Amino acid sequence: MHWIDKVSEALAKKGGKQVIASGISISGHVHIGHANDVFIADAIRRSLAERGAEGEAIWYADDYDPMRRVPWPLNKDALAEYYTHYLGFPYINIPSPDPSHKNFVDYFQRPFVDSLPAFGINVKIHSGAEVYRSGKMAGLTRTALERAGEIRKILNKFRKEPLPEEWLPYDPLCEKCGRIATAVAIYWDGNMVKYKCVGNDYVSGCGHEGEADFTKGQGKLTWRVEWPARWKLLGVTCEPFGKDHAVLGGSYDTGKLIAKKIFKKDPPHPIPYEWVSLKGEAMSSSHGIIFTLPQWLEVAEPELLRFLIFRSKPTKAKDFDPGMPFLDFYDEYDLIEEVYHRKAKAAKSKVAQISRIYELSQTGNVGKKMPQKPSFRFAAVLCQAVKGDEEKAVNIMKKRKVLARPTKADIEVSMKRLILASEWVELHAPANLRFSILDRLPGEVKSRISEKQRWGLKHIAMDISSKDFAAIDLHNHIYSVAGKAGIKPGEMFQAIYLALLGRTSGPRAGTFLTALDKDFVVKRLNEAAD
Repeated sequence: MHWIDKVSEALAKKGGKQVIASGISISGHVHIGHANDVFIADAIRRSLAERGAEGEAIWYADDYDPMRRVPWPLNKDALAEYYTHYLGFPYINIPSPDPSHKNFVDYFQRPFVDSLPAFGINVKIHSGAEVYRSGKMAGLTRTALERAGEIRKILNKFRKEPLPEEWLPYDPLCEKCGRIATAVAIYWDGNMVKYKCVGNDYVSGCGHEGEADFTKGQGKLTWRVEWPARWKLLGVTCEPFGKDHAVLGGSYDTGKLIAKKIFKKDPPHPIPYEWVSLKGEAMSSSHGIIFTLPQWLEVAEPELLRFLIFRSKPTKAKDFDPGMPFLDFYDEYDLIEEVYHRKAKAAKSKVAQISRIYELSQTGNVGKKMPQKPSFRFAAVLCQAVKGDEEKAVNIMKKRKVLARPTKADIEVSMKRLILASEWVELHAPANLRFSILDRLPGEVKSRISEKQRWGLKHIAMDISSKDFAAIDLHNHIYSVAGKAGIKPGEMFQAIYLALLGRTSGPRAGTFLTALDKDFVVKRLNEAAD
């Protein structure tokens, strides 16, 4: 059983409506690493629905949190100086760098939220700022203030330096400077929290003393208290979260105790997960090490990101590299699609596991028929060869038996992949995979081809002319020809690239040659061999 289904089964046994929460602090661009939360939450909702159980997935934007550092790309040049003024401000109260967006939060959050439907995600979205300003959190805030002493004792169990006796679990919004990270709550009475704006380790306070009405959202609960209060408010029964919250004595450990003892709420089923890194480096909104959902949709089908998240357990680290490894990743996805539809030879348990991963990777219901389409590796070569000529692309795919009596849907899927591959080549492909076919074969290029290489080219041309090779078969055949020519395989490949590209390297030869017009390839190789 897939781990998503194990969670949904455990939740379904409890009975009643299940609320699976996800969310993120809107501290900058929301990247694919942040997608873990919401993709997992929605997948559990879907799995519950398959069991006939009621479930709801939610995404909570922590947009009332303070800005602790200026994120990329606002930390550049004049913008950095401008936005440094807003350190400590709630994200929701910071202006947008783009006038077409309402504020800082809208600027960074909207591209992520607007992309979710394309990935098949169905969630209810909550704004932290709206929750506080609407008064929905007022009752729980009052409870936290009334029982501040008990909460302090819980937190002190996990702290090296204990919180002072006068500590209150509330961060007031300073009415003078507008910061929510610099004011310290001193005492409270009725609906009001008395405070002084003293500053913190990253921004100075203004020294103002005032009062904040917690029923009107003039402040917020501190994080370790807000999280369990949110579980109570929204009825959360399950929540995926980053591994940093799951460490011993972390916010989930303290949240469990506060939820039970203070808010009389059972803590949600936890799903801690490892990070998604980018080319081996931790993603960071602050430093601009990101890959966003809109970026993903430019170069790949949405199912591929779902596959990245669901193909392994959440505790396994995931790395995404949009460069050369991307082609292998795409091949892996295409393989599980084939296993699903054709039930390839494998142990029944293995097929069942792969099939479930494939189902969870889909944005909707699985189609009854496996669509015909080129591999992404082939598409990355073909799109460069045909230069946007759809008719030429379809004809080549038919000749190469990539498409066999294709339906209109097959052609649409194939052309969509070619468009994505074209964008990938432009944005992420390594230099050796990008090419432009020589219009003619210059004499100085031809002169660089040795006699043995010419012999090999002549025989490869004859073989291609008389037989339709699959990409892998042609690639292997070139090794055989090189041996017969008495040269190393690398020399044979270099001759092919020289004849077609005027350089000694290029895309994988088998894929490359099968993506080109057969008659053209035969003619050019013969020309180079003569």
